[in-house]
Amino acid sequence: MHQQLPSIGPIHGQLPGTVPPDRHELAKEMAWVHLYRAVRQPPGAAEVVKYLNSNPEAKNRHEALYLIACETLHAKALADEQSERTVAAFRAIFVTAPIRTLQLATSIVVAIPRVFTGKPALSPKADRPKGSVSRAKARVDVLVKHPEVAQAITGFTASSSAPPTTPEATEGAEAPASRGGQAA
Repeated sequence: MHQQLPSIGPIHGQLPGTVPPDRHELAKEMAWVHLYRAVRQPPGAAEVVKYLNSNPEAKNRHEALYLIACETLHAKALADEQSERTVAAFRAIFVTAPIRTLQLATSIVVAIPRVFTGKPALSPKADRPKGSVSRAKARVDVLVKHPEVAQAITGFTASSSAPPTTPEATEGAEAPASRGGQAA
């Protein structure tokens, strides 16, 4: 007369109809978990996108992983652009603005005495020669003093007002006149 005890269910950790996963399946599952974590970082995402782009079959099987990797790379690109804009703004504030302010202050300090003394403000162009033409003219004036250069320059300036003549042009001009004289 044995009395049967009531069943309290399966013992802890044991499921009535399932087989515990083997080590290979467990390692595979852990690798996928690691990969999904790594794809949240830009270097890992870049590698996953590179691999899945080269393997279309794997890309079709793991579309979610591919999308997460692409999203991570897109977010990194947006963050980089924002960082560049921030750096440019700080550069404008802390580098360019002080230089412009210093230039403005310098021009004011220079202009104040001129205002009170009644002297006209000199433009920066007034201190310089008229431009590259005057520099060239000054160089020509210096070279004119050299005898060989002076002879070439005077020959050039004398013939520059008349159209250039070449020996072929001179012969061609004389030939029709002589022919015209024979025909007449």
